[in-house]
Amino acid sequence: MQQPSPIRILVCPLDWGLGHATRCIPLIRELISAGVEVVIASDGLQLKLLSSEFPEMEWVVLPGYKIKYGRKTGVGLKVFINSPGILFSIYKEHSELKSLIKNYRIDGVISDNRYGLWNKKVRTVLMTHQLNIIAPETLKFTEPLLRSFVRYFAGKFDECWVPDTEGKDNLSGKLSHGFIHPANTSYIGILSRFEHKETPINGRQYDLVALVSGPEPQRTMFEDKLLSQLPVEGKKCLIIRGIPGDTQITNLRSNLDSANHLSANPMHDILSKKPIVVCRSGYSTLMDIAFTGNKAILIPTPGQTEQEYLARFLEEKGFYLACNQKDMTLEKALNELEKRKLRPTIRAVSQYAGFIRNFIRKINESDSVKVQMPKSI
Repeated sequence: MQQPSPIRILVCPLDWGLGHATRCIPLIRELISAGVEVVIASDGLQLKLLSSEFPEMEWVVLPGYKIKYGRKTGVGLKVFINSPGILFSIYKEHSELKSLIKNYRIDGVISDNRYGLWNKKVRTVLMTHQLNIIAPETLKFTEPLLRSFVRYFAGKFDECWVPDTEGKDNLSGKLSHGFIHPANTSYIGILSRFEHKETPINGRQYDLVALVSGPEPQRTMFEDKLLSQLPVEGKKCLIIRGIPGDTQITNLRSNLDSANHLSANPMHDILSKKPIVVCRSGYSTLMDIAFTGNKAILIPTPGQTEQEYLARFLEEKGFYLACNQKDMTLEKALNELEKRKLRPTIRAVSQYAGFIRNFIRKINESDSVKVQMPKSI
């Protein structure tokens, strides 16, 4: 008797920063453990990062939305200006998905913030923490339209997953709470690329770890600002530049080490020793440091309304210290951090494994895929 073909899932992160790729890592691990074949569809640094984490995995180039941050123009205004191009990209990826499904024998799709990757012939999921997109002050009048936009496209998918906890103790605030959601929405818990370990942590010991991330040119501007102030006197420091590829830690100067990129395990080992973290307030980074329980100084990307909101929101909740990039002085920020009595961050408990298994089960039960689920599922 011929063995049934394994289910094949296409995983597709957005190309705005590495966070969309890193938070797909635990989903991919869970898919693999369930006996599923995963195909990664992405572009640029996101594809480079995921192919380095999963070197044996099949992948395909799927161009993203190609929005770039200006040095002075906020991303919200940039998105507004480029909205016709974004809509065209959504239409184009929706069309390209048809060929990918056929050529790669795809049975299901998990899309991280890519609105065009739905198809009636296979089961699809949209993962997003931005059901409510926050517009810059000059464009506040567009927010109802933006919510309608997200609800429309989220409704095209079979499921909409929010990587956050339900209720008042949450990480995303009004980005995904406090208003009417699409009917297919579920909260799958905090989603970190890190895994709980029972064995001793072997990572290097640092007092401060600076995580550089985000699209250019703001990534380089943030890195330059940090390098001009590191190391802080009396502290052993590490700067991780957010450039996938080389993972070697090297010494830059006394008390300052540097790495272009660290994969999930060595990064987890370092952060688990509880250094203070200086980082962007990107959502995937926030989920990672919630997992490891670090104190943190949040520096939102200038003009990125989502990060500016999250930094304020989490500081007001007493979880972290926030300051802007222009006025950032690490020594003063560290002194302020020591004075504050911060609350422990929300407990990073995820339910995503159950959602993955249920997603696979529904694919298997559909008429279009006649295969048997592994007995462990």
